[in-house]
Order: sequence, then C-alpha cells, then structure tokens
Amino acid sequence: MKHFLILLLLGACFIQAQAQFQVSTPRKWDKYPPEAQERGFGPHTSQLVQMDDDPALEEVILFSTHNGHYPYFDLFRNYYVVIDYYTKEIKYKSDIVISTERDLVLEDRNNDGIYELYRRYFQDGKFTVDEYGNNLKVTWVHDCIEWK
Repeated sequence: MKHFLILLLLGACFIQAQAQFQVSTPRKWDKYPPEAQERGFGPHTSQLVQMDDDPALEEVILFSTHNGHYPYFDLFRNYYVVIDYYTKEIKYKSDIVISTERDLVLEDRNNDGIYELYRRYFQDGKFTVDEYGNNLKVTWVHDCIEWK
C-alpha cells in the first residue's frame, strides 16, 4: 500500500509539472502584413468574410491590448484591420478605441451579401469611475464600418 501511495503522489507531481510546460500553438505573423500590427498590440481574433463587391474574401482582424483593470471590468484598446485574404493588401485600418469588450461583430444585417463590422467603444476614450474603481460612467459610441 505504501508503494502505491508513493506512485500515486509521484504521478500527480508529474502531471502538474507537465501541465505547466505545455504551450499553445504560436500565431504566425507571415499571414499578416507587418504594417497591420501597431506596437504593443497583438491579434485577438479574426474572421474571414465578404466585405466588398470583389469576389475575394477579406480577413477582419481585431488587434487588442490590455489598458487597465478595475474590480468589475477591464479596459482594452482595440483596432480593426481588413486585409484582402489572397493579396494581403490592407484595405482598412481603424482608429484605436477604448472599450470594455474585445468583440469582433461581423453581420450582414441588410442582406446584401456584404458583411458590416459593428463596434462599441468609449466616446473620445473618456470615462469616469468612483474612488473604488466602480460605477463606470461613459458615453458609448455604436458605429458600423461597411463598403458600398
């Protein structure tokens, strides 16, 4: 019984050690042009959709960085890049905005076969909180990026 318990404890230690050294698959930058990435930002998510009249698809990438932590929310600085999937040409690069979300919302709400990018962010990057970091007060801006 003593040997069994020792083997069980050693097995648990090895599982813990192995779990600490596993890494995720790296994201390769060779699929994006270097000018798409701003200093300090990293790709958070991407989606392949039809954004214009050209039959080639576009990849919409959300780049994000952490901008602050509060007790009930986090702030993120985000910007979006639209890249032609085949030529890797940057078709659109948004301004950097501050939000509590890191969402990539692409929808075809008007059913024309072309997707629109919907964003929600702080107006002028301004917000207030109380002395404890609670009660976020902000004017939200909701906008849509689309091609005609």
